[in-house]
Amino acid sequence: MNFDLNDEQAMLRDLVERFLADHYDPVRRLAYVAQPDGFASENWMTLAETGLLALPLSEEMGGLGGGAVELITLMEALGRGVAVEPVLPVVMMGAAIIDRGGDDAMREAVLPAVVRGERFPVLAHMERSGRFMPGAIATRVSDVDGQARINGEKICVLGGSFADLLLVSALDDAGGGSVLLVEAGSAGVSRVHYRLVDGSVASDIRFDNAVGKPLQRGGAALAVVLDQSRLAIAAELMGLMTRIFDATVDYVKTREQFGQPIGRFQAIQHRLADCYALVELSRSQLYRAAAQMPGTDAAHAAIVGAKAFISSSATTVAEEAVQLHGGIGTTEELMVGQAFKRVLLLTRLLGDVDHDLRSYTQCRQAA
Repeated sequence: MNFDLNDEQAMLRDLVERFLADHYDPVRRLAYVAQPDGFASENWMTLAETGLLALPLSEEMGGLGGGAVELITLMEALGRGVAVEPVLPVVMMGAAIIDRGGDDAMREAVLPAVVRGERFPVLAHMERSGRFMPGAIATRVSDVDGQARINGEKICVLGGSFADLLLVSALDDAGGGSVLLVEAGSAGVSRVHYRLVDGSVASDIRFDNAVGKPLQRGGAALAVVLDQSRLAIAAELMGLMTRIFDATVDYVKTREQFGQPIGRFQAIQHRLADCYALVELSRSQLYRAAAQMPGTDAAHAAIVGAKAFISSSATTVAEEAVQLHGGIGTTEELMVGQAFKRVLLLTRLLGDVDHDLRSYTQCRQAA
């Protein structure tokens, strides 16, 4: 089987890598994270100008219509650079819901502006009682005088501090699921912002009779977009894991102990060999998941299975890297320490390892 990228996919990877090489090092990354929204707006506009924000969106809406291979190529490259730009919450989650579930008028009003870097739709889905269970939704929507009114609370909304549009999952009075578009600054919407472990900004958002516009196909789109987002998370973890592993291999070649580089010790070589095996096995799982037909039961099983394996592997590789670096591995002076914090967040986003394994097992039993 040939897993090599074609010319266009290789150009995409090279474009992202050039952006990261020009804009990132440990010091500058910390400066981006320290900004109020956790990223630099000028870098976001640079991504928009290169067309990267258009990658997964429909061509008729100004997007590039990229598929799963293009998605994982983009996200893996961003992960390798430990990028802070909110591609995952804004493009892969928020804009993708509108693209798949909104009517033509909504798509035309929002998506071209997203591609230009001017609008920031994000998904508000997780709740306190539900944790990782996508069906455990307590937020309710009711028809009041011809308007859809939303009541409830969403937690850990990535990008909630700078979002101008919220895609809110809710249940109607009959128990049916839907997704509604809410203006973030409208009446009845209150937000509390805080920092996550990797320095990014998230929000808890309360809806008190807030007015929303139901997406035409929101319920059906949500499941597909959640799986697409899990695939994007797995790809970013793949990039982070690769960056951490490569940095550790370079470090053990130069760090001396007992008069020689520690990389010459057989015990260190064995540990690095185990990490290398995890990296390569994770890459195989990622490619397998990306090869499935989107929206199918087989795709869901492959994606949650890959995310579980890659999350576990990334955690192991990151922990080994920190230990082999010693105390400096826990600091923000090196990208290893910064990347480790991003790994901690992503391995728990939209399901931790235990949740994803249970989901995978249920899919296999039902097949």
